[in-house]
Amino acid sequence: MTTQHTPQAEGSWTIFIEILSDEFTAKTGFGVYAHITPVDIDQAYHQFQLRNTPMRLFARDYVRPYAA
Repeated sequence: MTTQHTPQAEGSWTIFIEILSDEFTAKTGFGVYAHITPVDIDQAYHQFQLRNTPMRLFARDYVRPYAA
């Protein structure tokens, strides 16, 4: 499976990964790749795009089950 990101979306894709990794690190002590695969990150990004929530709030909600 290949994911294509437009140049305009590349910035938000990169920011999404950074925010998700920051949230994982803050809540679990380990970054995003210690918990989920790149395919999972891609799926999470698509879930984020379908919702009308800020990135940080989405990341916080996404990480919550991993931090328990």
